[in-house]
Amino acid sequence: MNTLPTRLAKMAGSRMKSWFPTTSYPLIVGAPMATVTNPKLAAEVTKAGGLGFLQGGRDFAPESPVLKELDDQLSQVREHLGLGAAKSSQGSDSNNTLPIGVGFITYAASTKHFGSTAVPILRRYRPAAVWLFAPSPDAPDTIRDTIASLKSDVWTPKVVVQVGTVAAARDAARHGADIIVAQGVDAGGHHCVHGAGVVCLVPEISDVLREEFPEKEIAVWAAGGIADGRGVAAALALGAEGVVLGTRYMVSPESDAGDFKRKALLSTSDGGTNTVKSHLHDRIQNSTWPDFYEGRAIVTPTYEDHAAGVPLDENTRRYKTAMEAGDISRMVIWS
Repeated sequence: MNTLPTRLAKMAGSRMKSWFPTTSYPLIVGAPMATVTNPKLAAEVTKAGGLGFLQGGRDFAPESPVLKELDDQLSQVREHLGLGAAKSSQGSDSNNTLPIGVGFITYAASTKHFGSTAVPILRRYRPAAVWLFAPSPDAPDTIRDTIASLKSDVWTPKVVVQVGTVAAARDAARHGADIIVAQGVDAGGHHCVHGAGVVCLVPEISDVLREEFPEKEIAVWAAGGIADGRGVAAALALGAEGVVLGTRYMVSPESDAGDFKRKALLSTSDGGTNTVKSHLHDRIQNSTWPDFYEGRAIVTPTYEDHAAGVPLDENTRRYKTAMEAGDISRMVIWS
């Protein structure tokens, strides 16, 4: 039966296939995750018919070592894909597009250098997509300016903007995003403090884009709590054209997560009880993430102490003592 949902799914699959020709339907996206994603993992996701992403970092100052790491990662992923070295100028042929994406965190002040430091590296390798997330609330033009720096007559990737609210989706649409990742608070790792579950967020953002930006061709990808085919099917039914998996890929043998993290993830169930969304995970590590964002991680003795009223200074001391002794029971494991 050629029902409306079936027709819409076919249209969505056709659009993603035209944008990312090496992919299969449904489009599965490997999230860009710091300390987890690497060239091997990104390449394997792409080889399997998905779209793998590298994590490009958050420090774009001219002398930042992150820039060399970005260049090295893109070079390595070409090798894993059997494409050889990148040419100094790839030209405008779409066949030269690297079937990989790169994700960037944008809250740091050095994001103002993105166009002059990171973009020249990206233009050399021509990744198919660039993913932007976490602008500082104190720099509201970050996403607009970063997207503008990616527009080129020679190479323009699909620009992916991760959001957690409808208001942020509107802003991303106005600023030129091609794809909006609707990330629910179900997600592991970092997201907005205030948000909604993926079941609510995906259809609401899809409706807003269709009704308020009919002249723009903007796709929605779903992210947050999706780990198998049931979640993928549900996300597509909600209106997503692609589905992002993050935590699920942490347990893959190609990831940099480490066996202890894989074991913890695989042995954790009942995520509503055994994972928690909190600023504590960043503060205990003296992280630089703005308070506008917080992350979901597995509940550990550190969080249990926090819930019991242990002051942050004492909790941090316990955390550092455990880590120095090789006790990983207090390690923050995003999930």
